[in-house]
Amino acid sequence: MKRLLTTVALLGACLPAYAETSANSGYQLPADTVLRVQVLVDKTVNNGESISHLLLKATGSETGAYLPERCLMSANAEINNQQLEVSVNRALCVEPNGDIFDGAMNARIVDQNHDFGLAEACSGNTCTLQAGHDYTLRLLDSANIGLVVNQTEQINIQRRNHQPDSNSQQ
Repeated sequence: MKRLLTTVALLGACLPAYAETSANSGYQLPADTVLRVQVLVDKTVNNGESISHLLLKATGSETGAYLPERCLMSANAEINNQQLEVSVNRALCVEPNGDIFDGAMNARIVDQNHDFGLAEACSGNTCTLQAGHDYTLRLLDSANIGLVVNQTEQINIQRRNHQPDSNSQQ
């Protein structure tokens, strides 16, 4: 729960004031979609270490399908064969109107040759992902980042629409 709240708080910081609301169907990304992504903060991975819940944001697309910047992706990272392997497993998007979109993803960061893993991010037994640097992410399977019920927003709507009965005011 703490991780989810942190993710939503960080996501709020990425929301542009002029963002448009997407269609209720959510975001559909076909297999082999290629996105440009950035890590939110610099992250160093040491050999033998595995990082979970690394947060990424989309900064563009090399194909027709895309995710807006207000979407955060959760990824895992580890060093394998002197390369940094980053696998994205989930995306969470929050619209300015309160709509939340969530869905599983199966995607990996690729190098300039579109091979999995980043040898250029490594030096010795450590690899570093730098905030502000674009990395290339390729979806291995199609992803549907669909609309989910925002329980907090539903409670707020009920509270705003609540009409106290006359007996409770006496």
